[in-house]
Amino acid sequence: MSDLRMRGMRDVSGMGANGLTPLATLAPLTPNARAPHDPRATHASSRPAAPAEPSTNAPRIIGAYGGYRKTLPFGYVCLVYHATTLFCRRNYDYRNDALGKTVGQMVGAARSARQNIVEGSSRAGTSKETELRLYDVAKGSLEELAGDYEAFLIDSGVSPWPDDDPCRSSLVSLVLDSYEGGYSRHDFGEYILAMRRRFAPFLESEDPIVAANAILVVIDRACGLLHRQMQSIGESFKEEGGFTERLSRARLAARDAKDAAQGAPTCPDCGGPMHKMIARKGRNAGKPFWSCCDYPHCQGTRPWRGDRG
Repeated sequence: MSDLRMRGMRDVSGMGANGLTPLATLAPLTPNARAPHDPRATHASSRPAAPAEPSTNAPRIIGAYGGYRKTLPFGYVCLVYHATTLFCRRNYDYRNDALGKTVGQMVGAARSARQNIVEGSSRAGTSKETELRLYDVAKGSLEELAGDYEAFLIDSGVSPWPDDDPCRSSLVSLVLDSYEGGYSRHDFGEYILAMRRRFAPFLESEDPIVAANAILVVIDRACGLLHRQMQSIGESFKEEGGFTERLSRARLAARDAKDAAQGAPTCPDCGGPMHKMIARKGRNAGKPFWSCCDYPHCQGTRPWRGDRG
């Protein structure tokens, strides 16, 4: 039996300091421990406040964006990224990765997953399509990274943990806290460090077999959560529409308000506001008329009689 296989069968609770990461000098939390409450997590966002908007009923044009820190997929992906950089430093060198390609690909895939979530969330305000595409790229990067860990285990003469493996069961029982802080980079950094300590006995184990298996489990969890998040975004898009539709609604609302201020009549059918339109065809082609703002749901029209309607 290979040395790596023997090491993979050790109890993960017996790890020592290694000097490769600041976390190695900190006592890991027990498997079911919760992160201590940090009062700084409740502080207001440090992002400069946007100018106050006028109190009107005008539709919002730019949608919500940038809330990736509060999502569980991003939290898990951060853990995968930091665990991967440590794993590569410990287990690859010039002897088994002379050109650095394996390390570059693994760290690059982990980084791609993290940064595409950041970019996708940042683009959410103006393009749901772009947001979904970037999340899909992030998910694909995680799947690519999982392939590297599977290959590492097989090269080491072992297979990934079965579903009933005791170590896997212990890892699955761990819970990632939701980030409740604001925009503060410091507060989010403290949160990630606390979560790293919680998962360190597995994800940052000095035993490469344990670490590779644990990272695979967390990758699967992150992919599942990302898939659910993408489905939710798609359903929201069907209900609410996207940026182009919001632009159109805002333009129509502004036009309707202008027409109303100029004395536009009310719809004879539904009593709603009307706006000026130009007939495109028929005997009145090119002539103005009043059309209900709720067209095509309401077909109400009035003849145009100059400025007074």
